[in-house]
Amino acid sequence: MLDIFAPYKWEALFQRWPDILAAFGTTVGISVLALVIALALGIVFGVLSVSRIAPLRWVTRVYVEVVQNVPLLLQVFVFYAIFPLLGFSLAAFWIGVLAIGIYHGGYISEVVRSGIGSIHRGQFEAAKSQGFSYWQSMFVIILPQAIRIIMPPLAVQAANLVKNTSVLALIAGGELMYFSNSFAGATSYYGPVYVVAALLYFVICFPLSRLALYLEHRTRAHRHLSTGDATEELAEDALEVTPGTHDITGRAAADALAGGVGTMFETVDIAPARQAPSL
Repeated sequence: MLDIFAPYKWEALFQRWPDILAAFGTTVGISVLALVIALALGIVFGVLSVSRIAPLRWVTRVYVEVVQNVPLLLQVFVFYAIFPLLGFSLAAFWIGVLAIGIYHGGYISEVVRSGIGSIHRGQFEAAKSQGFSYWQSMFVIILPQAIRIIMPPLAVQAANLVKNTSVLALIAGGELMYFSNSFAGATSYYGPVYVVAALLYFVICFPLSRLALYLEHRTRAHRHLSTGDATEELAEDALEVTPGTHDITGRAAADALAGGVGTMFETVDIAPARQAPSL
């Protein structure tokens, strides 16, 4: 049994150390670029999922359901085998970036949708009263507040994204798992190479999992701010209304929020109010 990890097998592996580092770098590169795509898609489709325009919500729902219910490996093969038949040919590296980015974009869009839904609906109403458009309200007011809520699951998604790069080994993606399989197949030295691969994946994913846990604990510690229940903070302000603004603060707002906190999932018309035509 111990012959699996015989010293000469480790020696053969470490002679390929530059190739190991190159494969590890490819994994990191694919992960970073795919995460950028996933974040962009996740934010856009997450915002569209709470839009008042029904076709936009339907498009978002179709996208999310497809990427969540079709295996990632099959989606990779669509890029790898089907697209060339249509005249689109991509290197394995970019296939991995696009396929994994699109796949995790669907999951991140659900994270963003949940974060938006947890924000007090009064935030949109306040934005409407100040003349903000839907997109201005979303990107200037709502999303910055939702960041604290969505950060823990985003860190989890980032760790899952890194691990999912391993599926590219089946299309010669050049990443860490592909090198491990190639080395093991060529030499029959399975033990050392898979141990090293596991350690390198661990080096990336463990800090992300710990970050997710840390952010989750912080979110729980400040959940009254995340959900709109700012009773403790607002109660410290003796003023009922901030002078010169329409923002309700102080004990009046604290009492109102304590009575029941609505969420963004409730229907809110945030379009700027139309002015009555002048006579």
